[in-house]
Amino acid sequence: MKRHIKYFTGMAAMVSVLAAGCKKDFFNRPPQSQVTVGNYYQTTSQVEAATFGLYGSPWFGWNNKVGWAITELSGGNGFTYSSDVNAFITWSAPNANPEIMAAWDSPFTVVAQCNGLLNNMASTIAGVPQNIVNNALGEAHLMRGVAYFYLVRVFGNVPIVENPLAEVSNFQTVPTNYISDVYQFIIRDLKFAEANCSANTASTGHGDSGSASAMLAKVYLYMQDYADAKAEAEKVINSGEFSLLPVYENLFQTAYNNNKESILAMQWIYNGPNGGYDFGNSIQASWAYNSTITGTGDGYAVFGPTIDLQNAFRTEGGDTIRRHATIMVPGSLYPDLDAASGGYRFPANGSAQNENAAAKKYVVGTPADNGGKSASQAAGDNTYIQRYSDVLLIDAEAILGLASGVQPGTGIPLTASTSDPEALANFNAVRTRVGVPTVTSFTYSQLLLERRLEFALEQDYWFDLCRIDGYKTQGSATAPQPHPIATGIISQQERGTYSGPANSSPPPVIYSSKLTPTDANFLFPVPVIESATDPNLVQPPVHYVFK
Repeated sequence: MKRHIKYFTGMAAMVSVLAAGCKKDFFNRPPQSQVTVGNYYQTTSQVEAATFGLYGSPWFGWNNKVGWAITELSGGNGFTYSSDVNAFITWSAPNANPEIMAAWDSPFTVVAQCNGLLNNMASTIAGVPQNIVNNALGEAHLMRGVAYFYLVRVFGNVPIVENPLAEVSNFQTVPTNYISDVYQFIIRDLKFAEANCSANTASTGHGDSGSASAMLAKVYLYMQDYADAKAEAEKVINSGEFSLLPVYENLFQTAYNNNKESILAMQWIYNGPNGGYDFGNSIQASWAYNSTITGTGDGYAVFGPTIDLQNAFRTEGGDTIRRHATIMVPGSLYPDLDAASGGYRFPANGSAQNENAAAKKYVVGTPADNGGKSASQAAGDNTYIQRYSDVLLIDAEAILGLASGVQPGTGIPLTASTSDPEALANFNAVRTRVGVPTVTSFTYSQLLLERRLEFALEQDYWFDLCRIDGYKTQGSATAPQPHPIATGIISQQERGTYSGPANSSPPPVIYSSKLTPTDANFLFPVPVIESATDPNLVQPPVHYVFK
């Protein structure tokens, strides 16, 4: 529990928003300087700088491995032999697994930093324009809500912490709160952000009012509040702030960070005194097929796109534009990688983790390919939290959900369909951008496939699978809820490997592997280091007393 009561302090460190570990004596320590948390925010520049760190380094632990281990390995989009994360393929990562700790610690570090700002920045500051103060407070609410959205989807019942000082005396007995309370807390944070953040500023890399509306749409969708999900999605669509980037592949190139489609993203610093490892995007280091691609000695190819994901792209008439931007298959040429040598062609015998393919999305190339904005284990490309295409598909799904008449807690039937003009316009806009034929109606199964292909390798698919059986108001790894629809989908996934490269003679065969999760596998265990300190974290939840 000590970790999730982390607090925010630190004189000049306020500018970079560094986290501090929580020991009980930390809170009793007197200020070492006349500049304290309570009086730091005095100028416009100090207030504006207060939120810079909410988008970067605190998210590193999530982005480094466990984010894609949970969402892509558990979800059936990826395979690995790597011993540090391969337990996520079979949903068997134990509570002592370091990556389980990272999944807990990283979002709670974001929560801690947001709490530090919210508890110490005055609602009005002499000499600072009110809209600047409101925006900073709004960003802190936004990112706290986002962090809790990750936590509740991974662990289920989690503790809500608003003021860590209030928990110092009882940090070993803090309980978890119901999923329904956590979602209500997230909505409150996002509504505050929607009302107080500036508008039309997402292109700066900071979340804005439109970002809050888009996240609200997604949260409402998970709660099966389809009417509010539709209303928030349409608010974003009608604002005109965001739009689809014309070329899908550009979304995952560093030069296009904070583009018109980017609603909210983790911001990474590739190098320099405030950058490098812990501050840069490390996904390329793990996923790139070799060091020729990265030019920095890394590129470990620990992630292989599953046969099932490869087959999913083939079901849509090839879906070659999205596939090319997402996964490398033998013979694929990438002019943007190793451009100085004429581009990189994935070899005929190329095979990451015996999958006869490799990851391309979030693989951005050498420093020269990125205008110098890349370094060893620290690329400079953003990690998306949400894109505009997500909002379009949320609106389409909300319309389908309303028409289906299902109640919260019950999943939309996979065969449910719609030909609603608005739903079709948004659904087809996503498809048209990547050259996939338009449709005159679509089923829920088709919409889920569209989401899988659109957001493959973007840390989203597992969460889609977890929600399609309906909104659960409580649950944990030790108190599971039923997931029959998701279980049916997952059990049919081909998670096996090939016997040899694609150009083998005779052709390679598939060593088939199909796995069926239990209901307990849809949420992950609380890290043992946390539950050992605070046993209440693995006890039944209690309702949160909202302030």
